[in-house]
Amino acid sequence: MFFEQRQLTRTTQLALRPHGLYVCQRTRQGKTILEFEMPYEEVLPVRVERSSSPPQLKWLPFALFWTASTMLQYVVRNTGSLTNEEWVIALGAGLLLVAGYFYGKNNWWKHFTLSTARANIHLADRRSQRNELNNFAEALDQRTKAYLREHYAAVNPLGIIEPQLQRLHWLRHLDVVSEGEARALATRLTGQVPTAPLVSMGQTLEAPYVN
Repeated sequence: MFFEQRQLTRTTQLALRPHGLYVCQRTRQGKTILEFEMPYEEVLPVRVERSSSPPQLKWLPFALFWTASTMLQYVVRNTGSLTNEEWVIALGAGLLLVAGYFYGKNNWWKHFTLSTARANIHLADRRSQRNELNNFAEALDQRTKAYLREHYAAVNPLGIIEPQLQRLHWLRHLDVVSEGEARALATRLTGQVPTAPLVSMGQTLEAPYVN
């Protein structure tokens, strides 16, 4: 799966490769800023966060007052009044500023963060790409879990048991295998049913064997 987002100053590319998540950022001129491949072993958990950071416009009333005062002084010194053409230009400039603010609010100041265990990838949260971003994050989570199941969920009762139990615990912690699957694999590995400790006459008994 592949995702690309073009912004004013850079282009970000994300791809699901056979062994990891590929991330690349380039300038508009094609120069590579950042490029790496994150192994699937280091991806989980996958989290998605949306945030907004519009600029604080406390200075806006002062800017408008200064602009209006400057314009009035110019008019008084030169013409005494604004022509229809000048009124149209002033109105157009004001509408352009307002439109620029709302465009930035919806495109520049909304952020989408794709978080993994090792990195946070920051993108613009655009309406036109929102579904695509959500689908990519979900695909990344599913692909990572499928990869870990394929390469780490198998157990070998003839091998060293302790590292395999630790690996099962790791997979369960990342929600790669369910509680029932982890219990069944541990039983197959150790030959014992993983239950709560059995206590009889004040002594802890060993769990029963199934093979």
